[in-house]
Amino acid sequence: MSIISSIIGHVTDLKHPKKIDMLELTSEERASPHFAVTTQLGRPLRVSLPRGAELQDGDVLCFDDETAVVVKAKDEDLLFLKPGDDSIAWWAACYQLGNFHRPARFREDGILTPDDPLAAQMLHRLGVAIERVRAPFVGRRFGAAGAHHHHDHETDAHDVARHHDH
Repeated sequence: MSIISSIIGHVTDLKHPKKIDMLELTSEERASPHFAVTTQLGRPLRVSLPRGAELQDGDVLCFDDETAVVVKAKDEDLLFLKPGDDSIAWWAACYQLGNFHRPARFREDGILTPDDPLAAQMLHRLGVAIERVRAPFVGRRFGAAGAHHHHDHETDAHDVARHHDH
């Protein structure tokens, strides 16, 4: 069993991977710094990251002569909030998401939050356009748990660029 204690790079940094072994995780699983899991190709891993670290879609956890283990954000049931013409309603919706302690991911075109009947009802009452989607819970994150993790940009023997910002 491999023990993963750091993130070695991002899939976009891989020069010539022979195989990619996906590790599909929900947002809750990606936020946990300690867990045991089996990859898509059956490789057992124990992940033990520093406190506050959060795995991101495309993170490379290990790379050997044949295979790179890459995190894939799993599809989840989400609400997608779209900004409209009523900026007061939009700001109220953002305030209420925070007030309800709802996790959120910010994208250029709107905000994702986990699907929840109470949140959907509140957003509907505010007149904010929402759409129920099944997609990865990814995007920019703000808050006490941190918005990203850091890595330098050196390459290792496998041409994996190490250390970058998300």
